[in-house]
Amino acid sequence: MSHPLMMKIVLIIVLIIISYQVTECWKKWEIVDRFEEGSNNIFAATLRGEATFILCGNSVARVIKQLTGSFKRSGALGAGKVATGPRNIGTLDDRIVIQDPFMDDETYVMGHKGSNILYAGFAYAPYIPLFATPTLVTADLYAQKGFLSSAGFKVINPALFALGTISGTYFGG
Repeated sequence: MSHPLMMKIVLIIVLIIISYQVTECWKKWEIVDRFEEGSNNIFAATLRGEATFILCGNSVARVIKQLTGSFKRSGALGAGKVATGPRNIGTLDDRIVIQDPFMDDETYVMGHKGSNILYAGFAYAPYIPLFATPTLVTADLYAQKGFLSSAGFKVINPALFALGTISGTYFGG
């Protein structure tokens, strides 16, 4: 191959790599626009407030953590504690972000948490918070203890929530 032809091929490859990186960068920031759209949908449906929290799966949380500038990490994140179950990973534009490993990876739920029951979207009412039975010793000398908890759950105002998903190779889906 001649030298000028080799330079053209290298230039084309470099331009492809640069355009891919620019596209990937804008694709990640597109999620912020989707969050604003969901927040505006909550406000338009309820006329009460915009989204105050984001509950997200692992892939959505990964993308949010990469949004430097808008995302502020939680102080407890990486503080030597072992995380089990859903956890607060920080805030994105003053919205609490909770990563839930039990959700679908590409799914997120936005919601508005009000200050009283009139601005609530969901009610949790425990009527047996925790009941423990006395310790029983079986015939083979094993000790057993039983626990019971029961509560009522009710969606009061579904308009205070917005559900979304992400997709595409940039997000791992």
